[in-house]
Amino acid sequence: MRAHASRICAIVLLCAIGLRGGSGAAAQQVWGLPQLMAALAQVKSATGQFTERKTMRMLTQPLVASGRLAYVAPSHIEKVTLSPIPERLVMDGDRVTIVSGSNNETHTFSIADFPQIGGLVEGIRATLAGDLPTLERLYTTRLSGTPAAWDLQLLPRNSDLAHVVKWIEFRGEGNRIQTIDTEDGDGDRSEMTIVEDGRNAR
Repeated sequence: MRAHASRICAIVLLCAIGLRGGSGAAAQQVWGLPQLMAALAQVKSATGQFTERKTMRMLTQPLVASGRLAYVAPSHIEKVTLSPIPERLVMDGDRVTIVSGSNNETHTFSIADFPQIGGLVEGIRATLAGDLPTLERLYTTRLSGTPAAWDLQLLPRNSDLAHVVKWIEFRGEGNRIQTIDTEDGDGDRSEMTIVEDGRNAR
């Protein structure tokens, strides 16, 4: 189940491709976590490309993967890995579907059956939705920087959730996320870069 948790962590983090925009006049106003969350809530759908670099204790060299992403608010996320091994991962509501292998082997399960993963997904969704109360219920938040260059770190409040992910760190400008770093419960790390190529925002 930890392998599924790692994949879900990746996809829910990658759905942040939709978080893009400019700071403009907002930079001249009082700015903090509430203002950042309000900006992140604006995107209704987005598509883009990702590159992910994973550093794992069992490997001597990092793994690099790339592919495409799609997000439709509030809960449809799709990650299509094109290299080095094709795989399609879709999360729709609390259902997760993974299609992989030459025979397109398919696995489907419910996030609700695994509370730790559910807490991870809910926290990421709260970030994308701009739901600050839910986010702060699940994570200790640390925001630094300015609207033009900010850093948001999430630390799980619950020890069970901390076994799945130790921390999540978003860096960006305005409401555009540029990189996402994570460390899971085993100490493996991932750094993702995202290049958006389409969006729909109000």
